[in-house]
Amino acid sequence: MRDKKIKVLILSDRLLDEAKVLAGYLRCTGSFDVVGTASNRRQVLNIAQKHAFDYLIIAGYLKAEYNYSVISELQSRQREFLTVQWAILDELIFTFCQRYNIPLKFDRTLPMADFVSYLEQVKSLSI
Repeated sequence: MRDKKIKVLILSDRLLDEAKVLAGYLRCTGSFDVVGTASNRRQVLNIAQKHAFDYLIIAGYLKAEYNYSVISELQSRQREFLTVQWAILDELIFTFCQRYNIPLKFDRTLPMADFVSYLEQVKSLSI
């Protein structure tokens, strides 16, 4: 049986160009299906109405902090997904991850291939 692709939704309100590069890279791996790239909470909710996803990837910290509320909003709708903060890991990121219950973090300055391996490994452990 063929493995299903890992579905991701990417959210970024500051690093949209980097988010698009990440989306393109993930698509090229053949292991990922990027269901959408959003720049705000409303766009995430619209995409989530139409598509299931395994990961909500937050690219960089969110300038409009209220956009983080989409995490709990999606969880309250009983969506099963993991949130991962893909950013330069510093005190601000650790604070946001704690405040918004973001369980996974990955340093975006590391190679994208390492991020892909990380996402695949976490996904295999959560099955």
